[in-house]
Amino acid sequence: MGRVASTLRPTANVPTDGGLLLDPATDLWADWGLLGVPDPDRATTTRQGQLFRDFIRSAFPSFQFHRLSELLIDLLQQVADGQLTRLIVCCPPRHGKSQLVSRLFPAYWVSRHPELFCAIASYSGELAYAHSREARHYYRITGHALSKDSAAVGNWLTPQRGGCIAAGVRGPFTGKGYNLGIIDDPYKGPEDAKSALQRERLIDWLKSVWFTRAEPGLTADGALLPAAQVVVQTRWDHHDMTAWLLEQEAEENPEHWTVLNLPAIAEPEAISMQIPHTCTKVSDWRQPGEPLCPERVPLVVLQRIRTRLGSYWWNALYQQRPSPAEGLLFRKDWIQPPLPVAPGQPRRYAPLVLSCDLSFKDGKDNDACGFALLGLLEPQRHPAVEARRQGLALAASAAGAQGASKGVNATHPPSGGPDPWADLQIEALWAHRQRLDLPGVIKFLLASLASLEWQGLRPNAVLIEDAANGPAVCQLLRRQVPGLIAIPPKGSKASRAHAVAPLVEAGQVRFARKADSLIEELLAFSPRGGVDDQVDAFCQGVLWIEAQFWRGRGYGSSPVPMVFSR
Repeated sequence: MGRVASTLRPTANVPTDGGLLLDPATDLWADWGLLGVPDPDRATTTRQGQLFRDFIRSAFPSFQFHRLSELLIDLLQQVADGQLTRLIVCCPPRHGKSQLVSRLFPAYWVSRHPELFCAIASYSGELAYAHSREARHYYRITGHALSKDSAAVGNWLTPQRGGCIAAGVRGPFTGKGYNLGIIDDPYKGPEDAKSALQRERLIDWLKSVWFTRAEPGLTADGALLPAAQVVVQTRWDHHDMTAWLLEQEAEENPEHWTVLNLPAIAEPEAISMQIPHTCTKVSDWRQPGEPLCPERVPLVVLQRIRTRLGSYWWNALYQQRPSPAEGLLFRKDWIQPPLPVAPGQPRRYAPLVLSCDLSFKDGKDNDACGFALLGLLEPQRHPAVEARRQGLALAASAAGAQGASKGVNATHPPSGGPDPWADLQIEALWAHRQRLDLPGVIKFLLASLASLEWQGLRPNAVLIEDAANGPAVCQLLRRQVPGLIAIPPKGSKASRAHAVAPLVEAGQVRFARKADSLIEELLAFSPRGGVDDQVDAFCQGVLWIEAQFWRGRGYGSSPVPMVFSR
């Protein structure tokens, strides 16, 4: 094959045989998989100092810069410079995140590090190839050559033996390594994201294939560039890949993700996505009510979309909160703080219960254990009501004195007063979730009981589920943990939650500040399953206290029918 001078511009009349060197200006898609010759009119050399912003201006002159794109560009620049190695981007649809992250950035990154590999994965090979094809186009249009060995859309190489590979999630990445990994939209739609089976398959692929392919690389100047991961996703479900990645931060070796989570319409910080303390959350620059990118999607358009989608999908896809702020089964407006007690009166609980949802059968990958400290607040009854409840006669003088002091007839409770069931005030004082083995559970429970004792609180019972742990485990725990009671389960976890929900709605279960992690789990709880360890412990304790209260106070029937008795 004869050499082609760099100033020669091939034309469309030249035969496209296997030896032709095509000009990227005349073969923008380059689907033939052939070597591209840099256009001298466009040629630019990407140096280590060139910024991603400058590359965009060269590759895509009509690109629209705005506040959102500038923020993304700055974060991706840190990735290219090796300063940032873990980045999660959660943004609503059609806001330009894929154009920047999965098309322009891979082209820039390969031009910066032509001796290293970038990998692009998406829910389908077709979409991953589309991103790779665009990245290859931007790479070539800025004057960078491809290797004649391979310029195929799913595996294009540079003369320095780096390049870009692309495939669908759960696709053929084995045998290939990469220094920059980009996962863009791992779920095809709600069917994928809400299928427990599909979610498990994706996580298995992440652990067994994707993460095992990442490797650091040496740049041209001999510097070691750490492997980087960039995840771009619109949230579909509160158990999706982003949720799993952040949940793993509780393990021994956290990844320290930087998280850019931007709702379509800005919200107060209190209801935005909470991230682990090991991660860095990029601040939202907006005030509540402001649109994310009015240049692309104005506020009036977002409001129409919100009306059309409804609360559930709006919160998931556009606000990046897969469960609505008001909750699924347990609604946010049901969550109430504890009632105040009379001045100078201590809070007294009878009973006080430490309820536990234990799981340590399956080793390393078992569910976490959930713990909830619950107390039934002792009612402050009118003396006459309390005397009659106990079958005692209140002396007339005492009754009159009590009544005179309050301006009421103390022998009979005031008419129109609260229903006796208002006495049922359960308080969730504290909750916790942690993975523990059996010795760890025993140590944790003993330490918790000692700490409560030091604070003047002694639980009347420690509750565990009988069937979930087996007789041998229950017997061992009884020998080690005082006051332990094994509770026979009645109904499914979902049915127990449904039985407790009316009590929470009625304000008869309230939540202290140290139960915030339980509140978060309650609002995200779905009968379909998910992270519910604290919810299970909470429901078990509430139902036990409820049953004990009815028997202990002598009331013949409950205010809410028990689901399990039907």
